[in-house]
Formats: sequence, structure tokens, C-alpha cells
Amino acid sequence: MAKQSQAVIKIYVTSVLLVTAMVMALTAVDYGEDFATNMIIGQSIGTTMFGAAVAVLFLLRHTNPFVQMVAAMTAMATGAVMGIFIGTLAAGKNVHLFFEPRKELFVEVVILSIITGFLFRYILTSQKRISDALAGIQQEKIKRLTIEKQVVETNLRLLQAQIEPHFLFNTLSNILTLLETDLDNGKHMLEDLTAYLRITLSKTRKETTTLGQEIDMIQAYLNIFKIRMGDRLDFTIQVPEDLRHLPLPPMLIQPLVENAIEHGLEPKIEGGAIWVSARDENGRLAIEVKDSGLCFHKNNHDWGVGLTNIRKRLQALYEAEAALIFKENTPSGLTVTIKVPA
Repeated sequence: MAKQSQAVIKIYVTSVLLVTAMVMALTAVDYGEDFATNMIIGQSIGTTMFGAAVAVLFLLRHTNPFVQMVAAMTAMATGAVMGIFIGTLAAGKNVHLFFEPRKELFVEVVILSIITGFLFRYILTSQKRISDALAGIQQEKIKRLTIEKQVVETNLRLLQAQIEPHFLFNTLSNILTLLETDLDNGKHMLEDLTAYLRITLSKTRKETTTLGQEIDMIQAYLNIFKIRMGDRLDFTIQVPEDLRHLPLPPMLIQPLVENAIEHGLEPKIEGGAIWVSARDENGRLAIEVKDSGLCFHKNNHDWGVGLTNIRKRLQALYEAEAALIFKENTPSGLTVTIKVPA
């Protein structure tokens, strides 16, 4: 209703401007009376036509469009005739003397008002259809995103034991905010989170995955943080295509990336960068996660727990054939390298 009211106001303002332009043109070719008289009569005709049409359309708003169009044309024709008399009196003219030599004026105004009534109703109908279509598109977007969000929330309940809860809750909170402020980024974050959860869910049912699947998950994970942190985060992933098929235990790289962000980059005011790479070292697969974070965050208790868990997994799976190496970067940050048999 508010949008229709705004549309009506815009059309009325446009009609006032059009009448003014017509009066100026007619006065310039010496049609009718002086400029002031023409302006008074012209605006009177325009206003009464417009008011009559709006009133009729409001009263018949629940009828079909054809009835509304016929009623609008009739109302504008009637309003035009009334406007002529009202305008003539307002201009201080004698109605009989003014219209005696201008009998054809009534016919011209009535025909013009009928055409205008048709256009007026057509414009209102078109604007309503456009408005309804845009509202429908927006509702479909919201509905689709809501469904995707519900799917994500279902996956979250299945993955509580495997994924850091703070990451999930913070990401969902960011998505809800972005859906209201930045729909495109909110949709991108939802897509990345869904991809991340889909890969993670499939991997929790398997003892091994592939390096390529792990990297796809890391890509989705870092995409999410890129939206959250903006320019404070840069990341580069370099994994040769011929290594992506190699088997790898699930959730081996993700904790390294997660800790690099949580303990290295997020606390840093200017943020930083993460580099994830893999290479073949004489039959061993070397995976490296490097960051430019605040400090050598191995000393952080949470990071120490994560490091211990990774080391235990490597020991159980590969015994002495695997290695976990970390070194402090210059001027700051940490590089962690996992080496396993290829």
C-alpha cells in the first residue's frame, strides 16, 4: 500500500509538470488566454481529473482491471469537465462568455482525459506488477537462503564432535548478519560453509580421504574467513594437480589452518597471510602450513593440545615414517610441516 501511494504521488507530480509545460507551449503560440489564466485552468483540469481517477480506483480496488480502467477513463472525463468550470471561475472569468467561442474545447478535453485515464491505469498496473515481481524475487532469495541455512544447521548437529564449535557458531552468526546487510556475501559464505560441511561429513565416515578433498575443504574454510576478516586475511594454496589423488587421513591439515588463524592472525590488528602448499620429497608427501601471525604460537595451550593430537594420530598411523616439524618465521609467525609416506 505504501509503494502504491508513493507511485500515485510521483504520477501526480509528473502530471503537474506536464501541465505546466503544455501551458507554457500553448501560451507561446497564443492559444487560449494569458499565461496565468491558462495555468489556473490547466492545473484545475489536471487536478480534478487526477483526484477523480484516484478516488474511483480506490473504491473499485477489489474489482478486475478492465472495470477499473473503464471507471478511471469515465472519472477522468467527468473530472476534466468539472475542472474546466472550476478553473474558469478561479481565474475570474465569466463561464458563458469564456466557453461560447470555445465549444470544441469540451470535446477535446474529454477525449484527452479518456486517453490519459487509460495511460494512468496502465502505469499503475505496470508499476504494481513490477513491484510484486521484485518482492517475489526477494522472497524466493530469502526462502532459498533459509532452506540452505536449515540444511547447514542440520549438518552442524551431526558434526559437533568433529568441528570446532566456535567456528561454526561464529560463521552462522556472520551469515545471519550478512543476509540482512550484504546478501551476496551472505550467500557466498553459506555456499562455502555448505561445501565445507559436505566434505567434512563425507570424510567422517571414512578412515582416509585424499589430499585433493582436504585442500577443497581448506579452500572453503579460508573463503569463509576471507569474508569475515576482509583485507586482514590473504591466503595462497599451491598443490600440484598430480598430488591431489594421494590418500591422506581426514582432518589432518584443517586444525593447522584453524590454529594459524585463531592464534596467529585474528589477534593481530593488521591480520596477515597463510600459505598452504604440498610437494613430493623423494616419495614422501610434505604438507606445509605457514602464517605471518603474531608470534610463535606453539606455546599457546590450545595450540599445544592440537599439536599433540596431530602428533599422536601420525604416530598411530605411520609410526616413525611420519614427521611433524615446526619452526618460527621471521619476523613473525609459524611454519608447520607434516611429512607422510606418499
